[in-house]
Amino acid sequence: MRIGMDIDNVISKLNKKEEKANVILDTDTYNECDDQFALSYLLKSQDRFNIEAITVAPYHHDNNISIEEGTDKSYNEIIKICNWLNFEWTNKVFKGSTDYLKNDYNEENDAVNKIIEIANKNDKTYILAIGAITNVALAIKKEPKIIDKIEVIWLGGNSFLSKDNKEFNFRQDVQAVKTVFESKVNLTIIPCKNVASNLRISIYELEHFLKGKSELCDYLCQRFYNDGIHGIKERRVIWDISVIAYMINREWFETEEVSCPNIKDDTSYELTEDNYKITVVNYLNADKIYKDLFEKLGE
Repeated sequence: MRIGMDIDNVISKLNKKEEKANVILDTDTYNECDDQFALSYLLKSQDRFNIEAITVAPYHHDNNISIEEGTDKSYNEIIKICNWLNFEWTNKVFKGSTDYLKNDYNEENDAVNKIIEIANKNDKTYILAIGAITNVALAIKKEPKIIDKIEVIWLGGNSFLSKDNKEFNFRQDVQAVKTVFESKVNLTIIPCKNVASNLRISIYELEHFLKGKSELCDYLCQRFYNDGIHGIKERRVIWDISVIAYMINREWFETEEVSCPNIKDDTSYELTEDNYKITVVNYLNADKIYKDLFEKLGE
């Protein structure tokens, strides 16, 4: 009798469809090539995700392009990739903040309003943040109650072994980072240096697996080789795919719960012992992540 019941349980589990996670991707898409890979990876994994929105995060380099211009470029880049992958983007893509909390920016924008709207309507929403965390911080400031209904997975800063967090996503808006950390939201951090940095790969590997597979794949290879910001490079880190992969299979990652650190004026972490708990990724399996990415993009 017990054997029969066990078999019935197994069959029931096999027949039960895994519930998709409600997700918002918050991305500075045109900043460099890794966001395009992450967005494509997400769109090719819709068996796992209910993509509620794609929101544009701010970014700025010293290249005479304003945040507003960067936002427009990111928005257009998202539309381009959505069209290549036949994703219906109408009422899904929203422009976000055009400045940073550190500059006292606190204006209404579509991305922040949409994050709040989606968080309120769902029991649980995952915010996959792969840029400056300004939009998320503003949404929490505007409607603090959403912290009970969202989980934030953010690629930003460096590992606790590093002396500072002068990393692009972190240093752009340190005040936004402080706002999110102090909100006590359910938070997972994927550090850049020493963790996501293990996703370094070469153009030769990319072209072997992707070149000629589709117009999108050819475009991704071109952007990797020359992203328009950092010049021509044969090897880069595709940082942002780490957040998508974390949502696809947690077994590819090693994590630990830690007391949420404080952020000092020099951007370094001040470790604590009795603060609320956050999750920090200490290791990722780059081989398994890239295997999954190449299989999906090359379909």
